[in-house]
Amino acid sequence: MALEDDYRAYQDVIAVGIRILRPRTDVETADLKALDEKVKGFQPQVVICSRPEFVDSGGWDTWVELSVDPTRPTKVSAGGRCYERTNPTLEELLGVLDEIEQLT
Repeated sequence: MALEDDYRAYQDVIAVGIRILRPRTDVETADLKALDEKVKGFQPQVVICSRPEFVDSGGWDTWVELSVDPTRPTKVSAGGRCYERTNPTLEELLGVLDEIEQLT
């Protein structure tokens, strides 16, 4: 998971929430500048990132482009289907992770 530095607290809260509510899920956070290196070492099943160019250039099949602007949609690609959510809650993000877990 990687968000802009201005949203580091938001990133940390989401990561902690996922760790608590989905304890068998390994969660790593990264600075946007270090995302490529972190992904190479961690090899995640899903990437949650706020910057579309990182998601688009990564070549991942499963990703969440998490919008930090509540008026812009968050984009999700999972299992070959893409959809959008506006201002998703942690519960909705957990639902995406659950869906991905079922697919893998």
